[in-house]
Amino acid sequence: MLDGNENILDKILKFEDMINSNKSIFLDLDDIEDIILYYLNEENFKYAEKAIEFGVNLYPENLNIIILKSELLLLINKKNEAENLVSKFIKFNNSNLDLIFQKAKILTSKKKYKDSIKLLTNIAFSSELDFYVNDLLFKNYINIEDYINAIKVGKKIIFINHDNKLFFDKLLSCYKLSKKKNEAIKFLNEFLDKNPYSAYAWNELGKVYFEQKKFKESKTCHDFAIISDESFTQSYLELAKIHEKIEDFSKAIYYYKIVDNRNKSSTYSLYRLSRCYEKIYDYDTSMRYLNRIVEEDPLYEKAWISIAKYYLRKDDHDKAIENLNTALNIISKNY
Repeated sequence: MLDGNENILDKILKFEDMINSNKSIFLDLDDIEDIILYYLNEENFKYAEKAIEFGVNLYPENLNIIILKSELLLLINKKNEAENLVSKFIKFNNSNLDLIFQKAKILTSKKKYKDSIKLLTNIAFSSELDFYVNDLLFKNYINIEDYINAIKVGKKIIFINHDNKLFFDKLLSCYKLSKKKNEAIKFLNEFLDKNPYSAYAWNELGKVYFEQKKFKESKTCHDFAIISDESFTQSYLELAKIHEKIEDFSKAIYYYKIVDNRNKSSTYSLYRLSRCYEKIYDYDTSMRYLNRIVEEDPLYEKAWISIAKYYLRKDDHDKAIENLNTALNIISKNY
């Protein structure tokens, strides 16, 4: 028995053989839809158009093929044609949810976000379309900067699709942009009640507490993130930042080095690590990290300034001026 991929490839070969040889073959509606979807997913718009034309000739009133034709028009940036096509069929099929959703999608692509929202919120969509409707609503509300409604829709999506980090990030951005940090904390705690081993959520909650200068609560959250997933490097970095902030530089170094040992360091984290060594007066170790930074990222001006300070402490004014000039040249080109 053929699996799904083999089956669709068999259909594609059959269809392309027909196109290239001008043979006449029969394909049922499901076959044609599968072939069109395959070409759309592959961004092979030439053959998608041929498959759609073939389908329309066989099934001229089939709404699924009409929707796929509008999708092709949308993908090749013929938005007005796509909208006109869908609108024409909605006149005679005004209760068809797939058509209405497709029109809302086209309106969103034309930046008519409020019109799209109006369509989506005035119709009771089927459970099969529920995720797609909420996804489109979420995007529309974000685009018009209606973060309150975006949060309401985003929460629906996240509590069903709790592993989707892209939606999670967007939802948390809505809380930040609407300056509702306390509501963000409430949401994250609700989410963690249902998903207690989500290292990602613990990490995000810890970052919100950090912004509020609640360092004890932030530390606890990141500890839980690491308990949930020992490989979750982001929380080691956040713990380093917390300990640096409360001036426990030895503990900060401990966590920054964990990040570094896992090859997850950034220029930023290496610079913070060098600063922590500087704070405990271990200037030579600090300098080793600074040298590493400018080797990896020679345009990081903060490192050149710190190197200049290192040489000033040693009364090597020539080298101090040389490194300071390097920093100034970088700054002058960037600003």
